[in-house]
Amino acid sequence: MAKIIYWVATLGFTGFYAFSVFGYLTQTEFWVGEYARLGYPAYLITIMTVVKPLGILAVWVRRPVWLAQLAYAGFFYHLLLAANAHFQLGETAGFLAVVLLVLVLASWATQNAARAEPAAYVPRWN
Repeated sequence: MAKIIYWVATLGFTGFYAFSVFGYLTQTEFWVGEYARLGYPAYLITIMTVVKPLGILAVWVRRPVWLAQLAYAGFFYHLLLAANAHFQLGETAGFLAVVLLVLVLASWATQNAARAEPAAYVPRWN
């Protein structure tokens, strides 16, 4: 069961992140406005357009494993900040960030059950 949770959660959150990068590339002006509305500088879009795909790659490739763990941490903090920004404005979009956060945590917690090389500090589900 842990393997299924891992693959579904990982596909779900990385698919959403890939879709968001596509949005940054095809609707840049819209996202500049959204970031400004949430109180973040527009230059973060350029940074996120680079680090999101690299994080996705790190999670899927897991070579080295420590880099995948760093990517999980980045996704975790990004989603915390996203949820907070939306909730501070009274927007329900923060719940999407919470759902994605749950997927990230589920993927992280079950990765050792599904992947050959184990990550440190992750529960064993065997």
